[in-house]
Amino acid sequence: MTELVYVTNNTNKDLYAEYNYVGYDFPVGKTVELTVPAARHMVGYGDEDKEKYLVQLGMIRLHSELEEAMENLKKVHISSEPPEKNRSLPSAVGVVPLRIEISVGGKVNQRVA
Repeated sequence: MTELVYVTNNTNKDLYAEYNYVGYDFPVGKTVELTVPAARHMVGYGDEDKEKYLVQLGMIRLHSELEEAMENLKKVHISSEPPEKNRSLPSAVGVVPLRIEISVGGKVNQRVA
């Protein structure tokens, strides 16, 4: 059986990389399941020198951006265990519905969402 790792992008932008001619999207806040060889190739899983992976992910273009990109790469979490379901859902307790105004034909109707 193929060993899997789970990559969660906690940066502020979506990431994209390719492995074996297949494109992989890493949306912000989402977890992507990868094989270990794919994770090594795309995000440098197990490699100490991360610079080439930063370039590959589009996180760096100039060497002067290296320090900031390394800090952002620390926000990409790699785990051998899948994330727990419903763990990061916000609580709805104490949330007050917003008042929404809808304009229809010159009239303003007020509705509560």
